[in-house]
Amino acid sequence: MAGWYDPGLLAATGIRSVISGLFGHFADKREAIAAANAIQPTPADAEFDYSGRNLGEDFWFDYLADSGDGWNSTYAMARLAAEDSLDGGRLPRGELLILGGDQVYPTASKEEYRDRFIAAFDEAYAPGGVPHWPNEPGKRPDLYAIPGNHDWYDGLNSFFGLFCRRRVARPGLDLGVSRDGKVIGGRQTQQTRSYFAIALPNDWWVWGTDSQLEGFIDQPQIDYFQHAATYWMKPNSKVILCVADPAWAYVDPKDPDKKFESFSYLERLAGLARAPRPEQRPDGWATDPAGRWPEPDTPMGHQLKLVLTGDSHHYCRWHEDELNYIVCGGGGAFLHPTHHLRTKTFNSRFPKPGVDGRAGDYPRKFEIAETAGKKALFPDSATSWRLSWGNLGFAAMNTSFVLLLFCVYGLFNWILDFNAGIALGETFATALRVGSLGDAAWLYWTVLVPTSPWSALLVIISLIAYTRFADSPYSKGLGLAMGVGHALLQAAAVTLSTVAVLRLTHGLIADPRLDSILSVALATAGAAIASAIAFGLYLLFCIGFLGRHPNEGFSSMRIENYKSFLRLRIDKNGALTVFPIGLRKVPRDNGETLKNPPLDEHMIEPPIGVA
Repeated sequence: MAGWYDPGLLAATGIRSVISGLFGHFADKREAIAAANAIQPTPADAEFDYSGRNLGEDFWFDYLADSGDGWNSTYAMARLAAEDSLDGGRLPRGELLILGGDQVYPTASKEEYRDRFIAAFDEAYAPGGVPHWPNEPGKRPDLYAIPGNHDWYDGLNSFFGLFCRRRVARPGLDLGVSRDGKVIGGRQTQQTRSYFAIALPNDWWVWGTDSQLEGFIDQPQIDYFQHAATYWMKPNSKVILCVADPAWAYVDPKDPDKKFESFSYLERLAGLARAPRPEQRPDGWATDPAGRWPEPDTPMGHQLKLVLTGDSHHYCRWHEDELNYIVCGGGGAFLHPTHHLRTKTFNSRFPKPGVDGRAGDYPRKFEIAETAGKKALFPDSATSWRLSWGNLGFAAMNTSFVLLLFCVYGLFNWILDFNAGIALGETFATALRVGSLGDAAWLYWTVLVPTSPWSALLVIISLIAYTRFADSPYSKGLGLAMGVGHALLQAAAVTLSTVAVLRLTHGLIADPRLDSILSVALATAGAAIASAIAFGLYLLFCIGFLGRHPNEGFSSMRIENYKSFLRLRIDKNGALTVFPIGLRKVPRDNGETLKNPPLDEHMIEPPIGVA
C-alpha cells in the first residue's frame, strides 16, 4: 500500500496536484480529445450498444472503483471480478466492467498504472497462465473507466493512453483510421473519451462522467450527453449515473453549491432532454409502433434510477426518497472509515431529479439506508470505530515520517543549543539537567523563543502548519481550535520528551562532549517519536469525536481489508438489481507457499431492487 506519510511521496503528490490543477484550468485535454472523436450517429456505431445482448435472459455487469494501491487488495478484487460466478453460481461474471475512478495511487503515470493496476488485473485474468475466458475479439468482456482525481494528477495523459486508445473513424468526416482499444486483464477498452454513455437492455443506460479535479463539466461533455439523451436514447429510458465522488456526502451545508452544483446538474441532465422533431429521430424509431415518441420539444421522460460512485474507500448506500446513491470505493485502495457518516440536509439552488423548477432554494436530504434496522455500511460503524484506534501505533506504521520529524527536531535542538550558549553560556543539554522537570521545561521555551528570531519564526511556521492541516472546511473557528490544540499537544510532547531524555541519559559516556552529543541525538529521537505519537492521538480524537480527518486518519494505517464491488443484473423483465459484494479480509499471495489463496466474499446487504 502507498505510504501516504512518506515525505517523498507527500512532496511528489503535492507537486503533481498543484501542476495538474493548473493544467486542468488552462489546458483541459477533454476538449482536445472530444474534437478528435466526433459523436457517432448511434451508440451502435460507437460500439457502446449492448441493448440487444441476452434478449429474453438476464444481463450482468460489474462496477468497481478505487483500485491500484496495494497489490494484495487490488489483486484480490481483480480475482473476484474475474471469477466465472460468485455466491455458488448465482451471480455470473458481468459482460462489462465499469471502473468508477482512481484506478491508481498515489499519482497517475504509465509506470504506476502498469505496476499497481494492469499487472494485478492481468494476473487475475490468467493465474498461472490459464485464462478465465478466450482472449479473442468478440469473446472478451468490455472495460470502461471514468477518471478520479488521482487519474488527473498527470493531466489525464496516462488515462487517455490506457482507456481511450480506441478510435472510431467516420468516412468523409475524419481523416484518421479506426483503432482498437487496449486489452487489460482480458477485457477490451471501448471508450474514446474520458466519459461515455452505454446502452443496456430494456432501455437502461449507464452514463459515466468526468468532473476533472474541481467538479468542472466541460461543454463538449455536456453536448455529448445532451446528444445521447436526445438522439440515442428511446423515450422514458432509465439512467445509471456514475460520478467520480459523492458530492452529497462532501457538501458543506452552509455553502452547498460550491461542491454540489455540478453534480446537481449532472443528475438532472437526462431529465432535461426534449424530444426531437420527426425528421431528426434516429432511423427505425421515427415510426415507433408503440407510439412512445412524445411531441417535439416536450420532455423525453428519461429517469435517473441509480447513482454510483467511489472516492470514499468504503461501502455506503445513501438514499433520497426512493433514489439510491451508492458509494462503493472498495476496489483496492486503503480503507476509509464509516462511523463519522451522518445524514446530510441542505438547500440547493436546483430541485432534485424529476422535479421541475428554476433556480431557487430547494431542500435536499440524503440519509444512510437501513435494512432490517441495520445501516447499509461496510465496514459497520462499530468496526470502523475500533479500527480508528490503530492510530495509537502511528509512529510504528510511519517510520519515514518519524525520520522527517527527527530532522526537524534536530534543527530545533541545534538552534536551542546555539541560543543557550549565548544566553546561558553553556549547552542546552547541561542547562536542562538542572532543577525540576517543570523548571527545565520552562527553560526550554525561555531559551528557544525569545533569544533568536529564527527560532521564534520556526515556532510560528509550525503553528500555521498545524492550523492549515486541520480538516475543518465548514468552520474556520473549529479549524483554528483544532490547529491550536494540535500545536499545544505537539509542544507539550516534544518539550517533555526532550527534557526527560536529556536528564535520563546524563553520564552515559565518560567524555562530557561525546556524552552531550549522544544525549542530544537520543533526545531528538525521543522528540520525533513523541511527536508522531501525538500526531496519531490528534487523528484519533478528531475522527472519533469531531468526525474530521477521515482521510488522514485512515491513510496512516493503510488498511487493505474490507473491500467491495457491485454486481448488477438487468433481468428479462427490465428490473435492475444490485448485489453488493464484500471481502472482509484480503488474503496475502506471497507467490511461493501461498498462491491465489481462497477468497471469502459475502453479500454486504440483501440485493437492492431498482424499479
